[in-house]
Parts: sequence; structure tokens; C-alpha cells
Amino acid sequence: MKTSPKVKICGIRRQQDLLCAKTLGADYFGFILYEKSPRYISLNDLKPITDSVPMDACVFVDVMPTEDKLKQMKDVGCQNFQIHTHEETSYSEYEAYMRLLDKKAIWLAPQVSNLNQFDEALHEFSDTFLIDTYSKQQVGGTGMIGDWDGFKQLKSKYPEKQWILAGGLNPKNIKECLNASEADFIDVNSGVEEAPGVKSAEALKQLFNQL
Repeated sequence: MKTSPKVKICGIRRQQDLLCAKTLGADYFGFILYEKSPRYISLNDLKPITDSVPMDACVFVDVMPTEDKLKQMKDVGCQNFQIHTHEETSYSEYEAYMRLLDKKAIWLAPQVSNLNQFDEALHEFSDTFLIDTYSKQQVGGTGMIGDWDGFKQLKSKYPEKQWILAGGLNPKNIKECLNASEADFIDVNSGVEEAPGVKSAEALKQLFNQL
């Protein structure tokens, strides 16, 4: 019998959405701390929401966070740091994250234009990689479908790593996606929303009914 994938519902801004996702069986809950995101939530605002679930089920998401920002996340109990980086991010910048965080706590989301040319050197900095749809205009959160076959090849080539698939996933395409990508961990955001940061209980139910 095929096992259902792990599910992270990202871009949560309301407690009712977190509780709905939790009840339906979500494994992780993502909170976007990147100020330019339409789903941005401050550390102060997310604290009462995260009280509803264990901190090890919460994922704090940011793009190239500063050392001070990471320390603030740690101070409120963050255990999983989803860090989005740019194609031009240097190894020294990755090393700086390693000095602040345990490798297992880093969920690395590098900007990759061609999954066939994924930089193996990044394996030194994380055991968990989130693959989102590439866009020159923005880092993550595009809502566009990505390279499912490329993801499948990465997952097959490096089975010792944990691979998370993101990008345009919704109740209508999730079955096709899982068949094509063989993903065992998915990240869903805009595909279950009524508006940015406002999840649809009905869409969440439809998603989990497909898994």
C-alpha cells in the first residue's frame, strides 16, 4: 500500500487555518517571515498561533535572513529554518548559516534554474532541500508548477537527503504531481487559499482527500 506523503501547509497567518490543517493531518506548518511576501507574518503575531502545535512541527520561512533575524527566530523556539537563497549566493554565506544553526535544522530552498545542474556542494549545508519553481522575478511563492521529472531525478540520485516539492500544487493536480514526481513530502501554499494568507477549509479538505 502506497504511503501518503508528508504535508507542509505554508503561508499560515490565521490560527483557524492552522487548526484546520492540523485536524486534516498536516505534518508541518509554515510561517513566512519575509517582509516582501503577501503572506508575511511577524514573530510577535505568530507566537499565539504556534502555541496550538509543537514547535518541531513549525517551519519559519525567510529569504537570506540576517544573523540577527535567525537569532530572533531561535529565541522564540524555532527548530526548522526554511532558508531561500539566490543562484548567486556564495558558499561563505551558506557557511555563515552553518555557524548559527544545526545542519538538521536547515531546510535549504536554493534558487535553481536547471534541476539537472543542481549544485552537489550544497549537500554540505543541509539534509533537507525544498525545490520550488524557478523564477527570475522572485524566490519561492510563485504558485507556478515546476519540473516534476527533474525533482524525481534529484530524489532518486540523492536518496540520503530529504526532498520537498513545492510550486503550484493544489487539489486538482496533486495526484498527477505525486505520480510524476514520486514526491513523499509536499509543500502547499496558494493552491489551498481564498486570498494570500487566507486558507480555504474546503480546498484543504479536497487536498487531503486526494492523498
